[in-house]
Amino acid sequence: MTPKIIPYNMKKALLIIGERKVSKGRSLGHSCNAFIRHINGYTEKGLESFVVTYKDVLADKLPRIRNLHLTVMLFFPFRYWNKNIEVYNRDSRVYGDKKFGRKFEQFFQRLDKIIMKKYIGKKIEYVNPPKASILDRDKEASQVFFKKHNIPTPRRYDVKSLEDIQQLTDRGVSLYIKPRFGSMGKGISFLSNGLLMTNFFYQKGKIVSHPYDYHWRLYEITKKKDRNKFLKILISRGFVFEEAIDPPIHKGRKSDFRVYCIYGEIPYYYVRSTPTISLVTNWSQGGKIEHKRKFSRYIPESKLKKVKSLARKVARDLQLNYAGVDIIFSKDYKEIYVLEAHSFPGYEKGFDLMANLAGQIFKKLKKDGDR
Repeated sequence: MTPKIIPYNMKKALLIIGERKVSKGRSLGHSCNAFIRHINGYTEKGLESFVVTYKDVLADKLPRIRNLHLTVMLFFPFRYWNKNIEVYNRDSRVYGDKKFGRKFEQFFQRLDKIIMKKYIGKKIEYVNPPKASILDRDKEASQVFFKKHNIPTPRRYDVKSLEDIQQLTDRGVSLYIKPRFGSMGKGISFLSNGLLMTNFFYQKGKIVSHPYDYHWRLYEITKKKDRNKFLKILISRGFVFEEAIDPPIHKGRKSDFRVYCIYGEIPYYYVRSTPTISLVTNWSQGGKIEHKRKFSRYIPESKLKKVKSLARKVARDLQLNYAGVDIIFSKDYKEIYVLEAHSFPGYEKGFDLMANLAGQIFKKLKKDGDR
């Protein structure tokens, strides 16, 4: 049987960098593996794709690519993160603090330099450039960016001391306190009228970060002495103090949106809800994903259009061709805010997001290759 010859007819190649396994002995990298499975379906249509790990990149073991144009698709560096960043037994770091940010930035800057040096002379395009991933991971820097680009976002307060916090709470301001470089709803605290809730574990004057990703349990720190010590640690570690938005509540549950934007299109979005007592709607921390037919009963179509339009603007301004954008309305639906944008967004199984992403990337590469 004569083998089928695939013509070399695309000017662009696709380099995929990710982890097929999260870490030794742990689960597969769901997004990366699903994407590779779908992108492989385009090889018979002339797409040349290459898959390497971050370990390969750091060891300068990148493939030889003959195409003059190269598109790079980055997935989250789980192994590097678990080995070098989210590590608690080497120093006194707290989940998502400034040390996380420095390590994360240094890693992606190094990655970019290696790729640019290896493929010098080629036109390189990232689906999501490293500098954008560094920015969206930094909650403080991304809020400054949002403000500069007229993107509505909850107000951030420059808190330097317990006195600053006291002045805010005396004025009736409620605060979410977030790790500057965190994700997945981990390490979130809420402060209002003397009530301090957190999903960190606080013991003997120290914050203990959980060694797992899911179901960080929420509890109250009741003693004033402990509250003050806890808050001082968060201030010293560069945590972000953000105005708490009072969101819409339906049947005892509050909600917000996760919107996916791929090359300017919105292929999928959903509403996340959680009991009003909870701090976060992330499904990783117990949030529930609502069916569209349910939330469409109480959210007007005009509001949904506004959500999609805002998500497109965020992705465009951040130069993210693939993004997950978290958006929330005020309780009366009069105001809308962007909470965060993600260049490595997780996603639930109700929609095959990786199939859509693979198709959109192939479509763009083919279109550019036909020019």
